[in-house]
Amino acid sequence: MKRIVFILCMVGLLVGCGTRETDVVQLDYMPEHWVVRDLYSGRMDAKSETWASHILGACTGEPITQIEGDVTVFNSYALNRKVMISDYDQNNYKLVTFLKGKQNYTICYDGDYSKMKLGKIDDLPDFLDLTSGVEVPHVPLIKVGTKEEEKVAEQSDPSEYLGMPINLFEETMVHVTTPLNGTIGLTIGEQQGLFPISFIEPYNAQMGTAKIALGYNDKLKQAYFYFEATNGATSIQPFVVWDEDEFGHEPIQFEGLQVERVLQTDTLDPGVKTPLYTFSYMKNGKRVKADVSLTYTKGEFATKETIDEDITANIIANPSVPRGPFFFLHKTPLDGAATLEYPDTLRAVGIDMSDLMNAFEEAEPVDRAGEVGDYPLLTIIEGWKGQEFQLSFKKRSKKVDVYVTDETRDQTFKLTSAGAETFFSYFPDLKK
Repeated sequence: MKRIVFILCMVGLLVGCGTRETDVVQLDYMPEHWVVRDLYSGRMDAKSETWASHILGACTGEPITQIEGDVTVFNSYALNRKVMISDYDQNNYKLVTFLKGKQNYTICYDGDYSKMKLGKIDDLPDFLDLTSGVEVPHVPLIKVGTKEEEKVAEQSDPSEYLGMPINLFEETMVHVTTPLNGTIGLTIGEQQGLFPISFIEPYNAQMGTAKIALGYNDKLKQAYFYFEATNGATSIQPFVVWDEDEFGHEPIQFEGLQVERVLQTDTLDPGVKTPLYTFSYMKNGKRVKADVSLTYTKGEFATKETIDEDITANIIANPSVPRGPFFFLHKTPLDGAATLEYPDTLRAVGIDMSDLMNAFEEAEPVDRAGEVGDYPLLTIIEGWKGQEFQLSFKKRSKKVDVYVTDETRDQTFKLTSAGAETFFSYFPDLKK
């Protein structure tokens, strides 16, 4: 009996039944299609394009909701497709951050879901600079600054806003170190304001600890935040509150503003309203006071359920938008120099590509190809992966045979007669 099973298996191998080698469509990551840059520095390493496969592949695991142990954040990368393949391409960009806790992790974000996806990975990639990791706390840390730091800030270039001098208040500087994600909300009295660090993302960790202080312009009677990152970059931001009529944040006036720092803690615990400053100013001829407070809300990572809900909602909201797979005939590789405009590129018409994909999957391996025409290349793109073929034809008396060659495998496939007719129906501008 064992001998019979062995013989049957050998026959199956010889004819290629069910083997991966004879599958026509074998989509994989195509590094040459992507631009990779370090999100914090904005730099692109000479070898960064070759990292695309590893970075994209690091986001394929099941989503989890929390990290175990102390967290160290390493590099964050932004990936952008060199050629936009659709007006609505949810797979056009991806943000990826590498981390380490008790295990190795990635945090990924793209157009498919509204929340960041946390996942485990086996190993951190070799191209990471493991000496530049930044430890992040589980909640925001906040402590008071020094008078010496305030004097340095007062003399900095951004001590003006739109050409107007900003005078910093004494004893208002604080240091803020952010966790992985979440939001820091600001209130003044019952009004919602905007803190310089409002939305916390994983790549903010590379910013380190920020210095924040308050300033004032006597002429405009407006308050301003002074902001300084660890790398020394500084900016001035207006103190704004939410205006329901304008449906946006607007500056607010404080006549004769005086500020007292009232911070009594070194952490912003989730859901706890933490007093930061007390404002004293003139209103209707009387001096009034208002508390400025901060509230940290812990961020949530995506789950399988929320991802599925987001994808379904996007499909319902945009039912007529193609979502792939996409098929292109083109004259040069889709590596950034190419254009997807006609006549340089032909795009398969329609939204449903299932018949065309079936035509490729039913193609049979052959020993030789046909003659290359005006469009020597065919590329399939689905999600983050793709595959490039050399396209060729052979004219017969009543039909045209269609061949595709996967040069990475040195293997040519011939579409069936029905498959060839299907192929030409998707590319009506292609001359037989």
